[in-house]
Amino acid sequence: MKKLSLILIALIIGAIAINCDSDPCDEGYTQIDNGVCVPDYVVGIEKSVELGNVFYHPKYGAITYKDGNWYNNENLILKNINN
Repeated sequence: MKKLSLILIALIIGAIAINCDSDPCDEGYTQIDNGVCVPDYVVGIEKSVELGNVFYHPKYGAITYKDGNWYNNENLILKNINN
């Protein structure tokens, strides 16, 4: 009985540790300030309309693609985003 209790406690602790993931987003996504997971920017991703129009860029943060241009969070057009 004591052995069974120890195994049960170990399983509970293991399940809790697994569920405490610090990154709630899937691979290839980044959580932005409002808690939403958005796809990471990669060259050509603007052609994937099923992913939406907001992406995460490592240099500019959350960026938006609309009307053929990339915009930062201040609604300024970003030039040479791939550099």
